Amino acid sequence: MGKVVANLQNLKALEQRLKSIDKKELQVGWFEGAKYDDATPVAGVAAMQEFGSPARSIPPRPFFRPTIEESSKDWSQLVGDGTRAIINGKASYDQVMNGLGLQVVGDVQKTIATANHTPLSPITLALRNLRDNNMEIGGAMVGAVASAIARGEVGAGQLGQPSANTTPLNDTGVMIATMSYEVN
Repeated sequence: MGKVVANLQNLKALEQRLKSIDKKELQVGWFEGAKYDDATPVAGVAAMQEFGSPARSIPPRPFFRPTIEESSKDWSQLVGDGTRAIINGKASYDQVMNGLGLQVVGDVQKTIATANHTPLSPITLALRNLRDNNMEIGGAMVGAVASAIARGEVGAGQLGQPSANTTPLNDTGVMIATMSYEVN
């Protein structure tokens, strides 16, 4: 009859690795320090773009939810592979979560940059052009531009040509650049 000898040191090491992950989580998005030059929190702008704001005539331009839907299987595979690496002592929980965080951030950034979103309104395009020509944009300017567009005053010498940047969600690049993750 054969005899089986168990090395409990490996089980104890696994138990310690599992205890180290208790109550840790991965958070992805825009954190408190992510702000535009005027101190507007990027997280608020991102949420407004994701879900829209009827009061501000901003249509939803979802980027987070479609990325989750499209990429969740890949992310699950990454976590599965990482879990096996943790069990085998080849990776730590933090390494796996950092890898997942980098992947999620990259996938969402790609969606922001390349998705086919609702086009910008003529008002937004005109305001971008005026801003790009060093005009200060405030509530009165927005109203004046909206009125001018409603009257058909969009030719040269009035509002000028539309901004060269017609990409929704990527006007300044701040939203893409400040997206991050944390393992807590």
